[in-house]
Amino acid sequence: MHKITFIIFSILLFAFNGYAADNKSKDNKESSSAAKAKAPDMSFNDDYFVGLKAYEDGLYDVAKSCLSNYLSHEDKSQKAGFATYILYQVYMAQNDFKSAQYTFTQLANFKDSRFDKQKMLKDQMFIETKLSCDGAKNLLLTYPKNEYLEVYVKSSCAVDKEVTSLLSKIDVPAETIYAVLERVQKDKALVFSTYDNLKAEKRTPKLMNFYGKYFYSNNMKDEFYALYKTYKDSELTSYVMEDTWKTGDYKKYIDTFKKEVKADYKLDKVVYCRMIEASNKEMVNFDCTLVDKCLGTKSPDYNKTKLACYMRKEDKENISWFIGTLTVQDTLKLCEYGKYIIGKNLYDIKFLNKFEKCPDKASMYESLLKFKDYNAILKLGGGADTQLDIAYMAIAYYFLGNNTQYNNYLNKLTDIDLSGMVKRAVSRGSL
Repeated sequence: MHKITFIIFSILLFAFNGYAADNKSKDNKESSSAAKAKAPDMSFNDDYFVGLKAYEDGLYDVAKSCLSNYLSHEDKSQKAGFATYILYQVYMAQNDFKSAQYTFTQLANFKDSRFDKQKMLKDQMFIETKLSCDGAKNLLLTYPKNEYLEVYVKSSCAVDKEVTSLLSKIDVPAETIYAVLERVQKDKALVFSTYDNLKAEKRTPKLMNFYGKYFYSNNMKDEFYALYKTYKDSELTSYVMEDTWKTGDYKKYIDTFKKEVKADYKLDKVVYCRMIEASNKEMVNFDCTLVDKCLGTKSPDYNKTKLACYMRKEDKENISWFIGTLTVQDTLKLCEYGKYIIGKNLYDIKFLNKFEKCPDKASMYESLLKFKDYNAILKLGGGADTQLDIAYMAIAYYFLGNNTQYNNYLNKLTDIDLSGMVKRAVSRGSL
């Protein structure tokens, strides 16, 4: 690669020098009779342009050779200043930080609008951190600047109290503050001092979240709750709920949940599950949407918990809606709930067929007879799969005045006890 770049360099020099060679030949012919005056060698000017182009193309060896040669002849002009500016960056690209440092110091002699001052500050600190952490820290403390601090904290140099004290002295963006905190998080006192001295306008959500999590995870409860009074988010609220749960006070957990948990928060599901558990312990109603946040998708536990929530509230409309979303197979695991719903007159006739496969429906039928809801009995009986279904459906048809169907179902009964029950019921007008 070095050989290739040297060839390119030679070709470029040849091209630049060609014109001069031709002119020199013509001058020799015209002044052959006169004494030749030796012209000063200005070919080093070509090195300037070749060096800049080589740097642009990433040919750092060529750029270094050309720019160094140019500066050995010219060190005061504006071009010399820009050549120095480019040369220190060449050295940085090659990790030659000692040469980069020396060349960088020469820039103090030049002013050029093309110099990127902010980049130069960052480069200066980067060079220092590579050569001497003591030198880098001294530069930072002597001339505290955000550009210096930003680079320093990303280096391997130590971050101590002297460095963190700069956070309250210079205008530092939140990202740099966050980077500093990441470096000193093992020192609780130091982290708190940075928070205590942090200006109000610098207390961004990301930083406050960091401090909140830090205080809680390091058992700095006083500091955590002092911060929580001024800044809240879903993550910090999760910590508050966890801390409250540890007290074992269910009522306090319920009250804290209602006060602190916002509807748009997406907390860990355990927060919602604990709210359900606490509500059950205290025998109070809770928002039934918490079941979705606690248990997620439908499952036997989900179905039981969701339905129980609506039952406790005696929310007939939502009981009907929810059972309507279930399959007959789902309701096989909810037969005891079905008995309660029907017994409390919380049912809707349109979903009673969902319980037709339940093994013990006697109490359900008795509740419906009590309510004289004979059509509901027929709905619950469904396909009359059992002798119990046939018996109660026969009774329902009798009280609906459909003697044909009554006799039809009565004749299907083979169970003597159930047949006798039906006859006694219709003779008395009830069970």
